[in-house]
Amino acid sequence: MSITDKAGNTFTVQSCGIRLDFSNQKLDQSVLDGLVKLALDRGIQKAFNAMRQGEVVNLSEKRSALHTSLRDPSKDVPFGLEVHQSLEKIIEFAKAVRSGKWLGATGKKIRTVVNIGIGGSDMGPRAVWHALRPNHPKIDIRFLAAADGVTFDRIFSDLDAASTLIVVSSKSWRTQETHFNALAALEWFKNQGIDGKNLAKHVVVVSSNPNAANSLNLPQENQFPIWDWVGGRFSVWSAIGLPVAVGLGAKVFLELLSGAHCMDEHASIAPITSNLPALLALIAYRNITQLGVSSYCFLAYDERLRIVVDWLQQLEMESLGKHRTTTGQAVDTPTAIAVWGGHGNESQHSFYQWLREGTSKTAIDICWSIKPGHSHKQLHNVLIANAKAQTKALTSREQGDENFNVVTVLTLEILDAKTLGSLMALYEHKTVMLAFLFGLNAFDQPGVELGKKLAREILGS
Repeated sequence: MSITDKAGNTFTVQSCGIRLDFSNQKLDQSVLDGLVKLALDRGIQKAFNAMRQGEVVNLSEKRSALHTSLRDPSKDVPFGLEVHQSLEKIIEFAKAVRSGKWLGATGKKIRTVVNIGIGGSDMGPRAVWHALRPNHPKIDIRFLAAADGVTFDRIFSDLDAASTLIVVSSKSWRTQETHFNALAALEWFKNQGIDGKNLAKHVVVVSSNPNAANSLNLPQENQFPIWDWVGGRFSVWSAIGLPVAVGLGAKVFLELLSGAHCMDEHASIAPITSNLPALLALIAYRNITQLGVSSYCFLAYDERLRIVVDWLQQLEMESLGKHRTTTGQAVDTPTAIAVWGGHGNESQHSFYQWLREGTSKTAIDICWSIKPGHSHKQLHNVLIANAKAQTKALTSREQGDENFNVVTVLTLEILDAKTLGSLMALYEHKTVMLAFLFGLNAFDQPGVELGKKLAREILGS
């Protein structure tokens, strides 16, 4: 739905519980009309729908990119049968662990889940857990990503192995950090008296490699599938989200998927003039290619969205950090720009001075929830007053200043699982549509793979 101002301009649109206000961007109705025409000429919505239908869009790896199938309630979508079978297994397992039907080897209930994974196997679940975790969770979730012994010790030092479950997530099963962290975790279990067949009550794996469970001497039923047509940074909706399904419950996980599907449908059918992800992509494209904006800052005025900054950083910079098009041609404009940010209120006392008066051109998204996630009314009033004030302050530089900020405000009706799913899907689609505009492959990461290869060679030597 679009909202029109007194002058007849439409700079505010909303859908799926999210209101998008881009009236603080450097554009007028004629510029916006030109961007809409660009979207139609480039066919970004048509390309998006072709992606949803299974067309090969990851040309370098000759794969589809079907993260939208992971949250589609229909079994008629590409790979719908496999997706729903996997989802049923996820839901059944989450219910079993939470109810106590699934117990540790000594008969204790699971109280802590440790997710071992890095990159896409870490960022998405970590962001969702931080956003939705209750103050007193029935089951706690911890995340081990880096191959760093300090992190390992801080996570495991106060845990009881008999009530701990490990989820090892690696799509390829070749990720070095995950492999060695998993081996360290198995040694930790052994030192606490849990070994051999008993490990099957404490370790499960998520991978597209059919031999993943077997490589850890686990039964095949302890493996949850993921597929090569799901990119890691788009994978929280799959079994990569298993830890949050266990920690938050099956109902919440299904609501997360439902919210993402709402945004999928909106992106597919809404006219460009009121299409949230298309508008975000078009505005970003103009800011980068025409206005010289060099970085993009996400400012969350809500503690629950703090980790979304890290998730966004990987999503956009790994997807768009390319210098060649899908046809192998060198790009003739900047593509990905630096993605960063933080908690908005805290950041006011950190880097806002630089944003407000420094020598930069920065695109900023400010995001808050109308309904707070707590009962402290006055604290919420102060927080939102600061968010609204900074929206004005950050866009009120001296007239004629060549440096500037452009700000988009995203207002959530409520930050629940459904709206969070919509928000994350919104940014997924923005990123994919930006890739279509630039002519890039959003779904490979050759630079990342090179780094992995070199690390394996060094370790092997």
